[in-house]
Amino acid sequence: MNTVYIRKLERMFIMVKMTCIVCGMEINEKNYNFNKEAFINSNSKEKIMYCPFCGAPIEYLIENGQKIKYDRNKLNQNSLKIIDHAVKLEVFNGDFYKKASYMAKDKNVKSMFKSLSSIEYMHARIHKKIAGIKEMPVLKDMDYSKYNTDENLLAAACQREKHAVAYYKKYEKEIHEENIAKIFNALSKVEEEHVKLTGE
Repeated sequence: MNTVYIRKLERMFIMVKMTCIVCGMEINEKNYNFNKEAFINSNSKEKIMYCPFCGAPIEYLIENGQKIKYDRNKLNQNSLKIIDHAVKLEVFNGDFYKKASYMAKDKNVKSMFKSLSSIEYMHARIHKKIAGIKEMPVLKDMDYSKYNTDENLLAAACQREKHAVAYYKKYEKEIHEENIAKIFNALSKVEEEHVKLTGE
C-alpha cells in the first residue's frame, strides 16, 4: 500500500473539529466522548450529536464556529435576577448529582450522575459568564440520605430536570436579549434529554 493512499485514508478518519456555540468549547478527537454517560446516544468519531461539555444538540455545533455573542448591556435587573437564579439552579443540581454519584449502587448509574454533574456545572459557568458574576455560589450542604435507592435517586433527578426545563421555558420569554434567549432554549433542550435519561 503506497504512502499517499495511507495518508488519504488517515485524513478520512481525522475528526472535523467542531465548536459548541453555546459554551464555546472545541470538540475534537481527544474529548468528543467526555461525559458520554449523560447521553442516551453517545457521540462517535463519525457522528457527533452533542457537545460533550454542556450537552447542546448538534444544531449548536459548528465547524470552526464562534460562540454566541450577546450584549450584556441589554439585560435589565429582572433579566440579571433570572440568570443569577439559573446559576444557582444549575449548581444546586450539579451538587445533587455529585452526591448521587457516591450514593448510587449501580456503577452505570454512578457514572451517569458523575457526567450529569459535570454538565450542570458547565451550565452554571455559562450563566455566570453571561451575568458577569465573579464567584460561583456555594450553596447550603443538603442531606440526601432519604434517597436511599438508585430508583429514588433517579426519580429525584427526573423531577429536578423537569423543573429546569420549566424554568428555562418560562423565563426565556423574559430575557430581552435574543442571543441569551437562544442559550436558554438550547439548555432547555439539554435538560429535556436529561428528563428522558433519568426517567428510563
